[in-house]
Amino acid sequence: MAGSAGIAESKPHLRIVSADERPEEDDAALVACVRTKEPAAAGRMWDRYAPMVRRLLRRMLGPVDVEDCVQDAFLRLFRDLSSLREPAALRSFLLGIAIHVARSELRKRRAKRWLLLSDDGTLLEPETAVNDWHEPRAAVLRLYQILDRVSDKLRTVFVLRFIEGLELSELAALLDCSLATVKRRVAAASSRVCLLAASDPLLAPYLEARS
Repeated sequence: MAGSAGIAESKPHLRIVSADERPEEDDAALVACVRTKEPAAAGRMWDRYAPMVRRLLRRMLGPVDVEDCVQDAFLRLFRDLSSLREPAALRSFLLGIAIHVARSELRKRRAKRWLLLSDDGTLLEPETAVNDWHEPRAAVLRLYQILDRVSDKLRTVFVLRFIEGLELSELAALLDCSLATVKRRVAAASSRVCLLAASDPLLAPYLEARS
C-alpha cells in the first residue's frame, strides 16, 4: 500500500491552460507577428516597450507630458518596421526612434524660446513655480533648465549615460559611433553640465556630494 501510494503521489499534475495564455515571445517573433498583421501583435509590442519609451522621453525632455511623443515614436516604429534588418534588435531600433523624436521636440522648444513664447502663446516665466516646490523637485527642474542650454548632442549623451544608465558599448551602438568617440562625448557632456550646475546654488550641493 505504501509503495502504491508513493507511485500515486509521483504522478504529474494536470493543468488546464487558457487559450489566451501564450509563452513569452522574443523580439524577433514579435516583429514577425506585427509584420504579418497578426491581431493584437501591435498591442503586445506597445505593452512591452511603451514604458521604456515613455521613461526615456521623460528623461530626455524633462518633467513634461510626453504622451504625444510616445505615440509619435510608435507611429514611426510601425511605419519603418519593414526596414529593420535584424528583428532581434527591436529594442535598439526603437530607442533610436525615441531619441530622434526627443531631438525633434527639443528643436521645437528652442524655436519657441526664440519667440519667448510657450505652447499657449504666453510669456515664459520658468522661475515663478520653482520657489513653491520642494527642493528635490526644484533641483530636477533646474537640471533640465541647464540641459536646455547645452547642444542636443551633448544632452542626448548625458541623459542616456547618466540618467538612463546605458553602458558605453550600448551607447556607442545606439549612436552609431566608436567607443572612443562616445567616451569623448560623455566626458564633454559631463564637463559642460557640471560646469553650469556648479554656479547654481540649488545644484552645487549635489555636485559636492558626488565628489
